[in-house]
Order: sequence, then C-alpha cells, then structure tokens
Amino acid sequence: MAHSFILWLHGSGGSGPACEPIRQLFSSSPEFNNTKWSFPTAPSSPVTCKGGAIMSSWFDIPEVPITAKTVRDEKGVLEAVQNVHAMINREVTAGTSPDNIFICGFSQGGALAVASVLLYPKTLGGGVIFSGSVPLTTSIAEQISLEARKTPILWFHGMADETVLFEAGQAGCNFLHKIGVSCELKAYPDLDHSLLDDELQYFQSWIKVRLKRITFVLMRTQQNDESLFKPMNLRSSSLSLLLKPIALVAVTITFFSLSFSFLHPEVPPLSRTPMARSFVLWLHGLGDSGPANEPIRTFFNSPEFKLSKWSFPSAPNAPVSCNYGAVMPSWFDIHEIPVTAESPKDEEGVHKAVQKVHAMIDKEVTAGISPENIFVCGFSQGGALTLASVLLYPKTLGGGAVFSGWVPFNSSFIQRISPEARKTPILWSHGMADRTVLFEAGQAGPPFLGQAGMSCEFKAYPDLGHSITDEELRSLESWIKSRLQSSS
Repeated sequence: MAHSFILWLHGSGGSGPACEPIRQLFSSSPEFNNTKWSFPTAPSSPVTCKGGAIMSSWFDIPEVPITAKTVRDEKGVLEAVQNVHAMINREVTAGTSPDNIFICGFSQGGALAVASVLLYPKTLGGGVIFSGSVPLTTSIAEQISLEARKTPILWFHGMADETVLFEAGQAGCNFLHKIGVSCELKAYPDLDHSLLDDELQYFQSWIKVRLKRITFVLMRTQQNDESLFKPMNLRSSSLSLLLKPIALVAVTITFFSLSFSFLHPEVPPLSRTPMARSFVLWLHGLGDSGPANEPIRTFFNSPEFKLSKWSFPSAPNAPVSCNYGAVMPSWFDIHEIPVTAESPKDEEGVHKAVQKVHAMIDKEVTAGISPENIFVCGFSQGGALTLASVLLYPKTLGGGAVFSGWVPFNSSFIQRISPEARKTPILWSHGMADRTVLFEAGQAGPPFLGQAGMSCEFKAYPDLGHSITDEELRSLESWIKSRLQSSS
C-alpha cells in the first residue's frame, strides 16, 4: 500500500507524461520509496486566450498575461476540481491518509492545485503552486472548510514572469493569509514562466519534512496507545529552508498541523480541571501561523509537562519590506534578507509586538502561574521577539529559548533591562549554515547578553540551515524540565 500520494497537474497545453521526469528527483530519498505518483493529462478543449485553439486545458483561460484582476472561468474550475477530488478520494479509499497526500502543479495546473486543496473537505499534506494564481473569486472563502484551512501551501513565483504576472502570485498568497491558510511564498527575481532545479529541490525537501513529521507522530501515537513499537532512535530531521537568500520571500518554518486530540488517547473528564503549573509560549517565524507549529508540543511527554499550558498565537498580517511589501503574518517589519548582525531594526514594531506578548504572560500570572514557570520560545522572527519580550519583562521568567533568531534592537537598549529580567536564562540555538538569519547574527546574541550580565547557553549546529531539528527540540525539553524542577 502506498504510504503517500503526490498528484502533479501540468500547465495549459502540456501533458502528464511530459512531466513525469520530475519524480526522478525524488528517487534517491527513502521517504519516497512508498510514494505513489500520478501525472494526469487535462482534456482537450478550446482556450479563449489562444484564439479558441483546441489543446489540453483544465479550464478556460480568458486572457494572457494573467493578472491579479483576470476574469476567472469559475464554472470550468469547479468542474476540474471535482475530477481532482475524485482522484484524491480514490487514494483515500485505498488506504492513503489525507495527511500524506500532496497536490502540486505548474501554471494552470498550479491554479487548479490551490483550488482543489481549498475546496477539499479534509486537511491534506500540502499544496505546492509553481507560477500559478487563485482561479476563484474571494466569495469562495465561505465554502472553504475549517479542515481545508489547515492544509499548508508552498508557492513559487518568478518576478520576471510575463505569462502569470508576479502580482497574481502575490494576490493569491495574500488571499490565503486573509482566510487563515499558511502560505510560504518564494519569489525569484530573474525567473520567468518556467521551473528551476532549485524550486524542485526545495519542493522535495518541503514534502519530505512533512512526511517525516507525519510518520514520527503516527508512530509515537501507536507507541502510546498500543505499545507496538520500541522507542525510536530518530535522526534529526531538519525543516530546511535552504534556497539562496536572494530568492527567499518567506522566513518560515512550517510543521504539519495535526489535531491534539489525535495525538493523545481520550481520557474520561475529571470532575475538576487542575490548574496549569507552567506556561510555554511559542512564537512562529515570518509568514507562518501558530496552529501549524502545535505538533512541537508532542516532544514534551515527560511527567513534568502534564500540567503545562501551551500557547501558539499567530502574528497579525502586515506588509513586509524584505518581501517587496507582500502582506503576510509578521510580528514586526524585516528590512532585509539575509538578516545580519548589522541589519536595520524595526524597534517601534518590536516594541508593539512585545506589549502583546507581555499581555499574554500577564494573563497567565494573574491566573496563578509563577513567572519562574513561564517560558517564551520562538523560531526566526519569533526568536527575535522572544528575546525582546524576555529582556523587557519586569520580572524573572523561567527562561527564553531562541531558535535561529537575532537581537532586534541596538545595544543602547541594555539600560532598559531591569535587574529582575537579567536573571532570566536564555537558550540560543543556531545553524552555522543558516543563509537566512546568518550565523553571525546569532553569534552577536551572547556578547550582547553578556554586556547585560545575563546567562546564555549557545548551541551551534555546523550543518544546519534556517530550520529546526528534533535534536534542538529534545534539548529544549530537557532545558525547560530542569528549570521546572528547580523552580517548583
């Protein structure tokens, strides 16, 4: 039985067999040994933008170039979506989990891929769009189920594309963010309407990570419920974001979103809910969302975390300078990529975000949790916000954990750190191969903290890019656990 299913949808005038060499890129990775691929061919029909010429086409295209305001053939799109859903349902019936199904496509096929993912009633493994557009009007949003909104989207687009303009890709991602769908946009300044090897390699990495994450969670669930597996010795699985910095548009880490109720066996309700003893706040990276990061807590199975409360908030949508003003979830503005030790800071935006984090912390303190049992953690932009929030909080917290982050303000800020905040310990993890937030930006953290008289445990990972690994999360679990014991 296939463990996973990848459906590739070609562009207008193309064919399925002509796209089949794509899967050769996946042949060397064992994660795809049990993957079933499908490369269907669109039916032949007249295409308006081609003067009515008959060619393979999933639906009609009224005009080229396609812009953010191009009229859509919604009826044709919805008919094509039904055909795609029939293919997906066939695989689900055969035993493939929807979580392991990925819909991908180029150009017109990319547009059909995003429509098919949004209108499918269940959460899928992901949708991957190459040089596509959203072929539906915004009124379709009310038809998108809550489960479908959990499906992550990866979107590639060339900024020199003269067939499907870059503005169409940007508009698509903005639409997804507005309806609460996690979308990672990667822009290529010199790329026209075509595919690059870099895109396909990252595409492979993106799917592989989600297959690893799903396999890991499923095995752990079976361990807990049925004791069928011996304890695993998993290799660290990086959530890689390793494209060239010039091509990077979204600094994000995306974990596959699975419901927490699925991860733990159901237990009878207690007559009284125990009060949380500790609080862990996780802040995501640029372009990501809180719910997409929730599987992180499955690493924290020690008894010390039975009474821990977790929170995974999502950043508000805002234009981001380094992403050419694209609107996406962002805690504050980022002016340039890669982030270096000398990158300009949006201190005003950081301060506003810190106030929101402090409000979350204060809420838990008011509810009875000791500040010394509160831990703020974050990745990338979320890591930078973590550091700022911990340093500016007036009391000593249990700790702050920064993953691939940076110091988001200048050294003059040190004088604003209270004596109590200086007692909060910091754990800092950073990949030496990070090309998004350079290792030098991470290295600048401990000396900055040293000037403030603060304790910082710095962990460097030689081959790690802009990503987070199982090893880092296991280290975080031990680090927090030891502090919960000492502060209890």
